Amino acid sequence: MPQRLPTEAAHAIRSYLRVADRLLPDGIIACAVTGSIALGAYRPGRSDIDLVAVISDEWRTRPDLIRRLRLLHLSQLPRLAARVASGKGVSACCNTAFVWESDVSEPVTTVAPIASHTGEIFEAGGAFDVNPVVWKELKDGGITVRGRPIADWELDAEPDRLRPWVKENLREYWSPLAAQLRTAASSSHRFQNRLLDGVVNRLPARLTGRPRLLSAATVEWCLLGPARMHHTLMTGEIIGKEEAGRRVLDTFPQHSPITEVALATVRAARIPSAPPRRQWRELTASAMEDIIAEALRTGPES
Repeated sequence: MPQRLPTEAAHAIRSYLRVADRLLPDGIIACAVTGSIALGAYRPGRSDIDLVAVISDEWRTRPDLIRRLRLLHLSQLPRLAARVASGKGVSACCNTAFVWESDVSEPVTTVAPIASHTGEIFEAGGAFDVNPVVWKELKDGGITVRGRPIADWELDAEPDRLRPWVKENLREYWSPLAAQLRTAASSSHRFQNRLLDGVVNRLPARLTGRPRLLSAATVEWCLLGPARMHHTLMTGEIIGKEEAGRRVLDTFPQHSPITEVALATVRAARIPSAPPRRQWRELTASAMEDIIAEALRTGPES
């Protein structure tokens, strides 16, 4: 295990791969860490541990593969539940996208994932993290925890597809989410996450069903996600949540109060007393709308 892996993450990954090896003997032949760790933005006890695992082609004929991957996912749930119960959220659990050995070097937008799991969700035949953004993270800063170095994976991140993919993500995921927040802010009707089924397939469980007031974690998710996409469109680079928040303060100073709420959440700092929490939903929607509109208006097409 590489020394630059955070201690907590290294322990979680070792435990995860031990279970994987029992369930899929000789199955996972390569594995690498992406996400906040690859970006140098990991926060112990708070950040996710994002993995891409390569499965041997010898498992292609195994009819029980998906069942075994589901069991691997289920092995994470006690840890996840314990952390949620202690108020630590779903961090320090492994979120994994699985791809075939013979597919890993194909252009990323053509790779058909085997399966994935994120938090409490398992998806057979799909993986959001098989995309140009995550493949760029892997190439630029991913950490190999099993098998060949990432440089030898011959990843094709399709750099010419990065900005178009980000624009599509903004249009299909973040714009509807901002609209949903706006509708909820101006309506007394119950917040219906099902309206966006199939669009916001990674919507946090905390947004299912309308809470009377937004949580700080939801503000963080909704505001800093588009902020990261905005920066990628403008520069072609990928940054973590805290850096994205700092850039929002500079670029969209009119949204500084609600951005400070998001940044305090990332930093595990005290949440500012202003703006009052009853305003968070509307302020978050407004910030998202402005960030997304500028990104889509001025971001390069390719």
